[in-house]
Amino acid sequence: MASDRTLHVSIVTPQTTAFDGSAHAVSVPGSQSPFQVLYNHAPIISSLDAGIIKIQDPSNAITYFASREGFVEVLKNNVNIVVNELLEASTIDLAKAEADLATARESADSHSDRSAREVAEQLRMWLALVIIHQCWAAGFLVGLWEFRDRWGKPETAPRKLTAKWR
Repeated sequence: MASDRTLHVSIVTPQTTAFDGSAHAVSVPGSQSPFQVLYNHAPIISSLDAGIIKIQDPSNAITYFASREGFVEVLKNNVNIVVNELLEASTIDLAKAEADLATARESADSHSDRSAREVAEQLRMWLALVIIHQCWAAGFLVGLWEFRDRWGKPETAPRKLTAKWR
């Protein structure tokens, strides 16, 4: 019976269907607050901010994606996510992400006619990519939000918790 308690998840970008499969849980960066969708979740439509999407599949493997803004619809155990841009954590090139972040900062400084929201979203996306890659490479991609909420900056956390970061 437990195997029947799954969600069908679909993540679509303007270019492709990035993910289409089953999951036990999906965490998304809602624009009001991040939230998690489980089996029999109430119907909802929400806007999404740039951030991290986490999918836990039926075998308990976890897949992380860095996403731009978009929307999520949850209805009858179907989770449909539409985002402007999406990258799977395992495919992120740290050097490229850091270069893109530097480019975004330079662009923000040089173009006074761009809206502050557009610049902020671009910077948030690339910062999420850099954070995801650094954690992925260190093998420590569990509980990023919980870690931040509990300990603050990594240098203030107990040494045992941050050993993999160094």
